[in-house]
Amino acid sequence: MPLRRPPLSALAATGAVTLLLLGTGVAPAMDSVTLKSGARVSGRILAQSKDRVFMEVGSGKVVFSKKAIRRIYEDITDKEPLTRVMEPDELPPWWIPLSDLYHSDWVNSLRVLPARPITDGPFRNVPRLSFRANRIYQLDIFGDPENPAAVQIGYDGKFWFHSGDAQKRCRQFLASYLASREQFEALYRLDRTGGQRAADGLVIETCRVKQGASPEWRVTIWNPARLEAARQPTEAAWQAACARNLALITRSTDGEQEWVKYSFKDAAQRYLPLERMQER
Repeated sequence: MPLRRPPLSALAATGAVTLLLLGTGVAPAMDSVTLKSGARVSGRILAQSKDRVFMEVGSGKVVFSKKAIRRIYEDITDKEPLTRVMEPDELPPWWIPLSDLYHSDWVNSLRVLPARPITDGPFRNVPRLSFRANRIYQLDIFGDPENPAAVQIGYDGKFWFHSGDAQKRCRQFLASYLASREQFEALYRLDRTGGQRAADGLVIETCRVKQGASPEWRVTIWNPARLEAARQPTEAAWQAACARNLALITRSTDGEQEWVKYSFKDAAQRYLPLERMQER
């Protein structure tokens, strides 16, 4: 069904200014902004600055003042939202954590990382997808991207901060994928210096490491049976599986492997001060 462009008078009343109206094509309705008035406008986000959102809506282009916006949703994949309830020992398909991370308020930039091999421990020779957020945080999805064996998020403390807030964000991010009270309690009872608990078919772990292929501090949830089934017999098989996984997501992101909400200068003003705050 064609996308209807909101009347220009309505856009002007909610802080949007018309930039250009030309052409007859209709842009795909992948992105949206929810205005403080309650209205939702769908189209395609072209760019963002600290104060404005530039958007293609119908056959025209408009710019919204962020003072008029309650919520911005920029869809970075062509996948549909997950509408079914997951089983307690199940983890969400790759596009769910990827999109959730990008749309977190504390994330400005997100990019694909080359997967690095893990040569020991439970994740040895398990293929993975890796993403870096804000140049600091790292999201890893292990095994079959459509039915992951593990999801991990952590951060590199070697840059310039050691923040309890960063650990809190990582726990909160994974908590949304847990299906039972027992799993939720296991996640939050783990000591920040490291520990492991099992609950309803999943293993939940916090870990601090000084070097290797994973972030310096991380929290991970995994299904042991799926993790073992995903393990590859050789490094060559592992590399081939990682290449297939990367090709799978690239097809669903229109070839994009990096996404940025604001310029680095704007991001420094908005996000970096948060990293200097210690958890109270």
